[in-house]
Amino acid sequence: MRRWWLINLSIVVTFVALEVIGKSTFNQTALGVNKNNKPLLIAQNYSRTRIMPLGDSITGGEGVQNSYRRLLWFYLLNAGYSIDFVGSLQVNCGRRPSLPDFDLDNEGHCGWRADQILARIDEWASKTRPDVVLIHLGTNDLGSGETPESTIEDIRGIIQKLRYYNPYVKILLAEIIPSCGSLERKVLFNAQIPTLANQTNTYQSPVMVVDQYSGFNLSDTFDGCHPNDTGEWKIANRWLEALKKVL
Repeated sequence: MRRWWLINLSIVVTFVALEVIGKSTFNQTALGVNKNNKPLLIAQNYSRTRIMPLGDSITGGEGVQNSYRRLLWFYLLNAGYSIDFVGSLQVNCGRRPSLPDFDLDNEGHCGWRADQILARIDEWASKTRPDVVLIHLGTNDLGSGETPESTIEDIRGIIQKLRYYNPYVKILLAEIIPSCGSLERKVLFNAQIPTLANQTNTYQSPVMVVDQYSGFNLSDTFDGCHPNDTGEWKIANRWLEALKKVL
């Protein structure tokens, strides 16, 4: 009788050990390749924080630029965060970035205004349900004659819709970079961002202002609008410092 008890115990211990090893292996290899350098099939892993970069071409990246998203991705990984960029796009304004070695998913829609994003955000958020959203919007709105006030209201609507799909979503809201057109209109727009953040901020779904304006110069762009390598570095670092407070 004692012998059968010991056999059963050894079977249980074996199964528990295999389960632990299996979980450990998944956690260590799910983001890359196995020891034989073979690609792994990855199951959906909701233990990672889902981050949605949301905006226009400043978010998506123009041409062969990698966008701030590449730097931010590696900064976060190197800092030990478990993250998953989410979005319906994997290209930079129709092109692959020059270094497509990072999580390409994003919602950086080239040339889009905030009202256009508002009209489609249900579609994207319902599929990805982001935990954190990085919003840099307003450049194309102000450049096409929209008022700062109407753009602010469109962004308010975006925040409301994001919360419908995740009531605990954290919003990082940018004071936009000073490029593409009238700086005066951007100053007026950015001045209203803190008010919008205060009005929409809640305990369970905080809204944090991220200053992407200060310290950014036209020399940080390659065409007067879109960030070059230095500009991407500045934007990524501002997002990183804000993300450290919410991750």
